[in-house]
Amino acid sequence: MKTAGIFPGQGSEYPGMLECIRGYELTKYVFGRIDGISGKDIFRITIEGPEEKLREPLIAQLSVFGTSVCYWHLLNNQMDFYGLAGHSLGFYSALYAAGSIALDDCIRIIIKVQEAIDSIMENRSGMMASITGLKTEEMKSLCSDTAGVFFSNINSASQIVISGSASGVKDACERALQKGALSVKELPIPYPLHSPMMDGIEGILRPFINQIEIKKPSIPVISHLDNTILDQKGISEVLCIQLSKKIMWRDTIKCFASTGINRFVEVGPSDVLSKLVRWIERDAESLRAEEVLDCQGA
Repeated sequence: MKTAGIFPGQGSEYPGMLECIRGYELTKYVFGRIDGISGKDIFRITIEGPEEKLREPLIAQLSVFGTSVCYWHLLNNQMDFYGLAGHSLGFYSALYAAGSIALDDCIRIIIKVQEAIDSIMENRSGMMASITGLKTEEMKSLCSDTAGVFFSNINSASQIVISGSASGVKDACERALQKGALSVKELPIPYPLHSPMMDGIEGILRPFINQIEIKKPSIPVISHLDNTILDQKGISEVLCIQLSKKIMWRDTIKCFASTGINRFVEVGPSDVLSKLVRWIERDAESLRAEEVLDCQGA
């Protein structure tokens, strides 16, 4: 079977998510670098929580990134990967896995991106929510009729993520339920990511990204924005603009399938993306990392 690695984003974190691999020297090394560069005790919080601390944006991002990196090394020793893609934050993990950006630089990018988000928001807050069970056109109409609410992720034919002001997103969720949505879920992300409300972030990030060494990927990396295979220039561009653009995850999985890839492994702590694959490509095999690895915690 031809396998693609898919890397999850923020919102996949939970206390104890490193339990399976906490004892590996690799895990201690990766989180040692994360702790050293960030100046935060990410390793301890990832293992112990509390959950409210783990949900803090930068801590959540670094914990998911570090866990995905550790799983990648273990999985890459067991199987061949023909393509990689990351969902939002997962893009950095995919670039590391492809040998395109070094570990320390990925950590620094994540920290810089959070600083840029804080600068753009200027102490304002926002919100994201996933809505399941309405058609894309119904959601487009709902968003256009709700001030300050935007499409941010098309995850599958029936799951859309919206971003915007907290009041606007809450209103849109209520209206979606009235229209017959099967479920709505507020995401633990206090920003309107992947929406026009992030416009301006490119100008903050581009000078920083231009200083990062980006190598040619050793495994093809597919853009989660437009499903193109990325070279160094394309990687740089996505790093600069992704937070103001919507994610086309359904199309990303369809793109992989069109190349003959028929197995997807979620390289990270969750099963969020592997569940989505089952909705998008029902004939494909879809697994989470812990289903592949013989995790012994040491």
